[in-house]
Amino acid sequence: MVPASTPEQGPSDRPRVDVAVLTWNTAGVTPRALRDLMDSDQGCDIRLLVRDNASSDGTAEAIARTVPEAEIDAGDDNLGFARGVNTLIARSDAPWLFLLNPDAWPLPGAIGTLVQSAERHPRAAAVAPRLELPEGGVQHSTHPFPSLRVAATVAFGSSRISRTRAEDMLLEGAWEHDRARQVDWAHGAALLIRREALEDIGGLDERFFMYAEDLEWCWRAGQRGWDIWFEPTAVVRHMVNVSGRQRYGRARTRAHIHSAFRFFRREHGLAAGVAWCVLNAAGGAIRLVGAVRRRERHQARYWRDYVTANLTAPLDRSTGSAP
Repeated sequence: MVPASTPEQGPSDRPRVDVAVLTWNTAGVTPRALRDLMDSDQGCDIRLLVRDNASSDGTAEAIARTVPEAEIDAGDDNLGFARGVNTLIARSDAPWLFLLNPDAWPLPGAIGTLVQSAERHPRAAAVAPRLELPEGGVQHSTHPFPSLRVAATVAFGSSRISRTRAEDMLLEGAWEHDRARQVDWAHGAALLIRREALEDIGGLDERFFMYAEDLEWCWRAGQRGWDIWFEPTAVVRHMVNVSGRQRYGRARTRAHIHSAFRFFRREHGLAAGVAWCVLNAAGGAIRLVGAVRRRERHQARYWRDYVTANLTAPLDRSTGSAP
């Protein structure tokens, strides 16, 4: 990591960014990812804040050995994603906060590029980078807000609209994450947040234990007049769901859909929420039939879980806590 300044140089004029990382049983990934981060020049001065949600695999200890610069809060309880991130927010005081998943690492200069983008867009509450998989390829990480129109289009009509229209709607398969633009919401796996926006909008909604808290926060930002931007020249590698896969296994799809339904029901009412789930299930059923016909067992299993998750979501009376 490039030092912030020396006594001879005086204070640094580089942007100051707090990088906030929440961990749970990722000892095999996170220490190396954070070492790569701290050894790279991100074009800004970084303070690394870590909250460990009571890992049982020695994650906090491994980070302390590999990345001694990290300021680690090794908790005794798994607070979930939203509550865990909020403890990091409470510890942060920099003008910029960069949320970073424990299985992700920015390429050199990525965080500074996000800051520059945010400075060009003063109403941007947050700026999202381009997420790429370690083996190559783009992770679809920015989306439209869920609606009945979007659900119906994805289920039945995406092939009947122009590619330009599908791209405008941020639909997967059309939107290639190849240009800077305003988006509805972005994954919290890597997200630069403006301090002033955070103070206005507040932290994550702790009623969501895991999944949909980034969707909800971006929705709340829009309700308060803020924008969410996407910047493709800032690249973050992301392994995707290292913690979530461990906690939920095949139930990960259910956890994600049920959390999204709770958000949708809250904002649009129960009747619209049920209709949204039915449309999602119908679209999933179409894809399930296709996967079965092509003998794609993995895809068929995913779409079967997806259909079941949507059909059972309206019956779920939980508040989003851990299963």
